[in-house]
Order: sequence, then C-alpha cells, then structure tokens
Amino acid sequence: MATLSINRKILVKVIVTQDFKDNFSQQLNSYKAEIDSAIEKIKSEESRFLLAGTLSSTEISAYRSKLSKEREQQELAKKELEEKQKEIKSLEIGSIFPYMQLDSMTEIKEGDNLFEKISNGEITIRDGIVVSLKP
Repeated sequence: MATLSINRKILVKVIVTQDFKDNFSQQLNSYKAEIDSAIEKIKSEESRFLLAGTLSSTEISAYRSKLSKEREQQELAKKELEEKQKEIKSLEIGSIFPYMQLDSMTEIKEGDNLFEKISNGEITIRDGIVVSLKP
C-alpha cells in the first residue's frame, strides 16, 4: 500500500512560570539589542554615504530609499518586540501561552482520515519539560 509523508503544524504551548517569563524577556531584550545595533549601522551607513558624494542623484535617491525601508523594517520589528515584552510581563503564572509552532511530518495512506492526520498537534511544556502531548 502506498504511503505519503506530509507536513503538519504542531503548536507548542507553555504553562507560564516566573522562570519562563524571565528567560523569554531576556531573549527578547537580546533581540532588541541586535535590532538597535542594526538601526545604528543603517544610520551610520546613511551618513557615510551622504558624505561620500560620488554617486548621481538617481543613485543617491535609490540608495536612500533602500536604507529608509531597511530602517523602517527594523523599527517595526523593534516595536513588535516591545509589544511582546509587555504581553509577557502581563501573563499570569500558571496561564497557558502559545509559544511557537513547529513543523512535523506524518505518514498518510489510503483509508486514512486526512483531516485527522493533518490536524494541528499540541505539545504543552512547563520550564522546558513536556507535560502533555496531543498527537
């Protein structure tokens, strides 16, 4: 009988503890520092570019536009991280937080119920330890 491997999503949920809140907040702070560094790099590149003055006005305009878009993307990512930090701070200990999604493979064969096979599975963890699985 023929079988086929297909992708499906697995939701990882976290039972919120103080350790989770602290670790996740530190992780977000680290990402935020990387974004701040990228923004500063873009700003200095912009300044250096303007001081060089060796390009045509069309090239200058195109490069400025590119740098502006990059900076806007970084600023948006920073804002999203700040909102996520507020969300994490407001979580109650013991509540469930949808942490991430993972991809998983499953085998299907003739006669299987496809909807059951591809339905989202769930993993619930507390401080990194698996507490429950829903295949």
